[in-house]
Amino acid sequence: MTEDGGKNWRKIESFPDIPEMTYVSCLYASQHDANTVYATFDNHKRADYKPYVLVSNDRGKSWKSISGDLKEPQVVYSFVQDHIKKDLFFIGTEYGVFFTNNGGEKWIQLKGNLPTQAVRDLDIQKRENDLAIATFGRGFYILDNYSPLRETSEKVLNDENYKLLPVKDALMFTKRSATFSGVGASFYKADNPPFGATFTYYIKEVPKTLKQQRQEKKKN
Repeated sequence: MTEDGGKNWRKIESFPDIPEMTYVSCLYASQHDANTVYATFDNHKRADYKPYVLVSNDRGKSWKSISGDLKEPQVVYSFVQDHIKKDLFFIGTEYGVFFTNNGGEKWIQLKGNLPTQAVRDLDIQKRENDLAIATFGRGFYILDNYSPLRETSEKVLNDENYKLLPVKDALMFTKRSATFSGVGASFYKADNPPFGATFTYYIKEVPKTLKQQRQEKKKN
C-alpha cells in the first residue's frame, strides 16, 4: 500500500484468517469514507472454497471479516458498494450475486433470471441505479433500478403489511424509429424499458390465484 503517490510502499500483513499466499480477487475503496477499503480473496486453487470479504477502516492497518453468514463454496471474485447507502454491498461469487444492506451481517442471493454462474465483475450505473454483472462464460446482465434494496430490512421482510417501495421518476418522451448503417456485425442494441412508471412493492406472502385455491381444496 502507498499513500504518497507510489514513492513508498508497505506490505499489508494483518488479514485475519486468510491463508498465506491467497489471491486478492478485488480491492475496493469506499465511496463514503476515505479511510475505508474492502478486499475479497480467492483461494480455490488450493481447495479452499470459503468466502472471504474483509473491511479496513484505517487505510489497511487492521482488517475484520464481513463475510457474515456466507457459506462454502461461495468463492468471492468481485465487490461493489452502493453510492447512496454505505452499508449496501454486492459481491460476485462462483455461484451468482449476493447483496447485504447491513454491512455484511446477512447476505441474500439475487436470483431472478440470472443463471448459476461465476460472476467475475460488478459495476453500478449511478444515474439509473442499475447493477451491471459480468459472468464467466454467459455474458452480461443488468439488474434495473436496484434502489428498492436500500429500503429492505428484517423488519420490512417480516411485516405482515403491504410495503410500497420508492418509485423512480417516470419520464415522458416520444418514441421514434431509427436506422443504423455502416456499423457492421459489431453493432448491438437491446429493447428499451416499457413506457410509464414502475411500482415496486413487497408483500410477505403472494396472494393465491383462484386456481391455486381450488387445487388446495381438492387436496384437502
